[in-house]
Amino acid sequence: MGYIIETVLIVEDEVTLADHYAEILNTKYDVVTAYSGTEALEVEESVDAVFLDRKIPGPSGGEVLERLRDRGHDYPVAMLTAVRPDWDIVEMGFDDYLLKPVGIQDLLNATERLETLGAIEREVRNYIRKNIKQASLEGEKDASKLASSEAFETLKSDVSNRSSELGDVTADLSQAETELIIDTISRNLDSSKGGSTGRK
Repeated sequence: MGYIIETVLIVEDEVTLADHYAEILNTKYDVVTAYSGTEALEVEESVDAVFLDRKIPGPSGGEVLERLRDRGHDYPVAMLTAVRPDWDIVEMGFDDYLLKPVGIQDLLNATERLETLGAIEREVRNYIRKNIKQASLEGEKDASKLASSEAFETLKSDVSNRSSELGDVTADLSQAETELIIDTISRNLDSSKGGSTGRK
């Protein structure tokens, strides 16, 4: 374990909101802001984590994420958006999914979770990513829609299979790290149906 977040990239086209996020995170991190997908892809600074809106000018947040991953950037990324999770998230390489609006502590907690995720080996991290996607969709869709989605059934089956292969994925994590991971998964499950996070 040794991943440390020093610089955070915020990609958000609402300038006032982006600057608000930056003000919050500047208390603990160096922050770079980009107000469009084009600007995000042109950032030259070395960043350690990204908060990425989905609806931005230029390439969308989903396209930006895909290009960053194609370039080999494996730093943790959280989608921070008003777009509720839908079937398309199955193919996205994010580490967390946050619905606007988020509070100050929510944003700081999310950054801590990203730091924890960044320290985890890739195989386990990919498993956790899929857990988060499954939880997000289960929190958003009713049972009949989930049952009729081939993409979701494939995701669910993969999560189940990987769970048995990996055994206890938290065995090598500290208690604090384990709690952060569990919080991430459970929050995504609860946020769309009766949870406390994001109602926009």
